[in-house]
Amino acid sequence: MKMSELFIGRPVYWGLAAAIVAVLAFLGLRQEHVKDFVPFQFAVLALALVAVGAVMVLYRPGEKATREPLDFDDAA
Repeated sequence: MKMSELFIGRPVYWGLAAAIVAVLAFLGLRQEHVKDFVPFQFAVLALALVAVGAVMVLYRPGEKATREPLDFDDAA
């Protein structure tokens, strides 16, 4: 099995995921969710907005998003 089949998505998306985990780990280790909850919420919201914006900007039409094609007829 090739690595490109195992890890679907461009490396920039994997880097974005690693950055999100790193920021959340940093906030968690500093116990920001306990000490300063409102700034913590804004930091998580900003992180989510940046991540969604980055995916929207970097997405190329026709990119593979899942291993198998989605069949919307089976959803019901």
